[in-house]
Amino acid sequence: MSAQRWAFITGAGGDIGGATAALLAQRGWGVICADIDGAKAEARAAAIRAEGGAAQAMTLDVTDEAAVNEAARAALAIGDVRALINNAGRAFGANMRVMDYATWRRDMLLNLDSAYLCISAFQDHLLKQGGSIVNMGSVNGLGMFGHPAYSAAKAGLMHLTRVLAVEFGDRGVRVNAVAPGTVRTQAWDERLAANPAVFDELTAWYPLRKVAVPADVAAAVAFLVSDDAAHITGVILPVDGGISAGVTKLYQSITQQQ
Repeated sequence: MSAQRWAFITGAGGDIGGATAALLAQRGWGVICADIDGAKAEARAAAIRAEGGAAQAMTLDVTDEAAVNEAARAALAIGDVRALINNAGRAFGANMRVMDYATWRRDMLLNLDSAYLCISAFQDHLLKQGGSIVNMGSVNGLGMFGHPAYSAAKAGLMHLTRVLAVEFGDRGVRVNAVAPGTVRTQAWDERLAANPAVFDELTAWYPLRKVAVPADVAAAVAFLVSDDAAHITGVILPVDGGISAGVTKLYQSITQQQ
């Protein structure tokens, strides 16, 4: 493969990871689409290649240390990986009252430990060549939006982002995170089926009065790995329609103004 720069994207078979892979490919990156669902990873890579982009697929369980290390070796054999995007993740325990320790560990393993494993696997190359790491945080790591274990994992991931930005900065590696709010992905399908008005209810809380789509998050990631962000590191960039700044309904109740 001969693309100048490659990006390794976990969870690339999903909505946000797939949108990120497609956008980076459009901007000239080669993309390695890694996902636990190999068929989805290959479908994403094939779609990118059909549009003229450079893409390869990998089946990868990001919670398996040996598998992650092998994936990193394989990725570096494909091309010069200069961007690592730790996108894989999902929430399990909805609240503390229904969550057991096994669920807590599951959330931590997928949403925090996996990023450590990927960073560890690629760090020698990145610290030698320079590059960028983007971690997929969440507004759940900034405030209370349910899912306590997921929230704690994302808060840890975003603090790790700052720590590594300082540690890696003098070696030419930038480390940033995005913190999405509600994003219209397939993860919402079950809740939408149970309550068709769920997005109408949600948008009332957001200052922009809308929820994000995967392309919104992908654009933020693409910016952070781009040369336009060459002097940006240690940043947590909310992609959240303003909800981390304040809640529309709350200020209206306080001021009694619309």
